[in-house]
Amino acid sequence: MRKKLLSLALAGVLCLSMAVPAAAAPPSELEMAAAYVQERGIMAGDQNGNLNLDAGLNRAELAVLLTRLRGGLEELYANTGYYEQGCKFTDVPAWAKLFVGYCVRNNLVAGYDALRYGAADPVNPAAACTVILRVCGVEDGEGSIWNYSTACSYAAGLGWIDESTAHANTITRGDMAVLIYRAQTGARPGVPPSTGDGFLSNGKPVTEENVLELLRQLEQDWPHGMVWGTHNTPGTHKNEVPSTAANHVMDVYWVSEYYGCSGYASMVSSLIFGDKANPGRRVEDLTQIRPGDILFRVRNDTGSIWHVVIALETPNEIGAFHYTDGNHGGIIRWPDKEDPYERDNLDSYSEEGKTYRLEAWTRYPDTVPHTGNSVNAWPTGS
Repeated sequence: MRKKLLSLALAGVLCLSMAVPAAAAPPSELEMAAAYVQERGIMAGDQNGNLNLDAGLNRAELAVLLTRLRGGLEELYANTGYYEQGCKFTDVPAWAKLFVGYCVRNNLVAGYDALRYGAADPVNPAAACTVILRVCGVEDGEGSIWNYSTACSYAAGLGWIDESTAHANTITRGDMAVLIYRAQTGARPGVPPSTGDGFLSNGKPVTEENVLELLRQLEQDWPHGMVWGTHNTPGTHKNEVPSTAANHVMDVYWVSEYYGCSGYASMVSSLIFGDKANPGRRVEDLTQIRPGDILFRVRNDTGSIWHVVIALETPNEIGAFHYTDGNHGGIIRWPDKEDPYERDNLDSYSEEGKTYRLEAWTRYPDTVPHTGNSVNAWPTGS
């Protein structure tokens, strides 16, 4: 009887354990990318709904993805004659001519020559990065800061493509889905999608030390002297990094999150603190400025903005600190010991009769205390 009761008890425990569902594993980046492109109609599955992410991607199929990604289907079918004429290539199948023509008309793709597009050829990483950069408005051509041969390294610097994928011979449909997903959402490799307030874009906690680490990496990615885009300088860079939270700060001052010094500041802020996480708040005590804070030089007489910069350190005992800015003289500037760059000083804005005042915004959560450990953290040059 005792054995029978024990058997029944064990059976009951087994049934209960089987009834409790296992915790679902978080979706992988590939799964999130697949859901993203499928939900938006960028990639369509086969008759069974399978996206065939391991399969290769040819240049004809790429034209279809680009047309959908750019939201051009309505325009495509409303002007079929125009886009059919845009495809002069003799090797493009009938079903793809409209899509290739659309992409040619919109300067997204080009053929090998006047008659050969290479419709059946597999897409390589350089071609994939080139067309996605173009779709996202990052212009190439004479005077630009990237071209076909550097498209992969440029996209890798933005976090859109992994190094291993960038060095492969061809890309898969899954690789393309991830590239589109990162480019469109600002997702960064290795960063949990749930990363939110209190975490940086690399998944590390928001601390002054971790922000300094990212700023020093950005100094390598966007070096001193690089041309920065303006409305008046065609072919130069403008901010293509999703900058929702930074833009909310820029909106307070009616300045652009895309061009010039404010566009550069938005990009740097977003690459550090993320697109939507860590919303900005005003810093009332300017001695509490920290690395990564957005600083506005405001005219006292009109309230208009003269310049926007990113602080690189907390002001020292005399109120002096370094910063980085874009579009001052048309270039990005970082402090460097070999090319001295004057520090800003709080005293320049704090006395009566000054032309400008300084206003600061931070994206450090209010739960992260100011330490002052970043005083005299720059320049980094030898």
